[in-house]
Amino acid sequence: MSKSSLEIQLQAAHPAQLQILNESRRFNLACMGRRFGKSALGIRLLAETALQKRPAAWFAPTYKLLDEAWREARRRLAPIITRQDTQQHRMELMTGGSLDFWSLDNPDAGRSRKYARVIIDEAAMARNLEEAWTQAIRPTLADLAGDAWFFSTPKGGNFFKTLYDKAGDDPEWQRWQMPTSRNPYIAPTEIDAMRRDLPDIVFRQEVQAEFVDLAGVVMRREWLKYGSASPVGVSLGVDLALSTKTTADYTAIVAMCRDAGGTVCILDAQRIQAPFHSVLQFIQQMAEKWNPVVIAIEQVQYQAAVVQELLRTTTLPVMGVRPDKDKLTRFLPLLARYEQGLIVHAPSLPAWFEEELLTFPMGEHDDGVDAASMAFDALPALSVPDYGLYEAPKKLEFC
Repeated sequence: MSKSSLEIQLQAAHPAQLQILNESRRFNLACMGRRFGKSALGIRLLAETALQKRPAAWFAPTYKLLDEAWREARRRLAPIITRQDTQQHRMELMTGGSLDFWSLDNPDAGRSRKYARVIIDEAAMARNLEEAWTQAIRPTLADLAGDAWFFSTPKGGNFFKTLYDKAGDDPEWQRWQMPTSRNPYIAPTEIDAMRRDLPDIVFRQEVQAEFVDLAGVVMRREWLKYGSASPVGVSLGVDLALSTKTTADYTAIVAMCRDAGGTVCILDAQRIQAPFHSVLQFIQQMAEKWNPVVIAIEQVQYQAAVVQELLRTTTLPVMGVRPDKDKLTRFLPLLARYEQGLIVHAPSLPAWFEEELLTFPMGEHDDGVDAASMAFDALPALSVPDYGLYEAPKKLEFC
């Protein structure tokens, strides 16, 4: 049989990635800022193992994240794949190596397999990380004395943080904290732009790769500014709570507009504790007062009936909103504008609204804050820069 040569192309490792590879131990934990290049590094490590005729596995928090890695690995390794199962997310290579891709939606993922290397991607996002690691993934490394790599942007004080602390004391473990700026393909001007555009605590977590607690109070009193604006292009955000009990949440409505320079003015904030029909009247009264171009109303479960009734019985510009993020995450874009001094409050705003802001998300109520987030989202969208990443490919030969 004549010798043949095939090439696969992997992204070249930049200096900080090379540092991680050169300093690695058996168990490795890299806390990375966004766009550092962790996926490219993970695919490189998988390919290295497969080329050495050994089995390896990639674990991701969700099927969506798993599928992205699966497609990239399949594209990079296509010349040497001999068999692939798209249902099981498994590929076998002509070297004799194999790669499995697992979702940590199932904490038993990988159980009964044996691997020479595992990559746990976005580990801080995995809800079942501790159970999956201790009961399923760690035992898969026993037969082949395999190694493990945890890659993630930090996300508070979860099990990823526990492992990061452990890695500082255990000689079998190694750890790194790599901010986005360590990727030479990200322009420093983009880092500066994100520093300006993001709330400080978000920038520290997502870009600086710091472990910060986003659950604490996030607003500062000195960020509150006062002024006025012409109420043109007003949006109303409505956070619903259909109850008259004094201990219940409020139905809150916030009126908001934005001037040509991008400054947002919060014009009004009102709230009531009321049943269904009174809430309908409340929304119509606020609409009559501010003549909004859009009324954004959270539309989940029983709240959908309010949206449907308003659409049926009025000509109001009602828009049902199905939130796919928690309240704190929804508030972060607005928080960034507060921090940048791009929000002013009408002097007539009620004291309860500012109290909610200054105690969010730890306060007793957050209905006004959530209504403000919906009103802001309903304003014409601000442009968001595309933080791209380019890395020159490196050719590797397989003979």
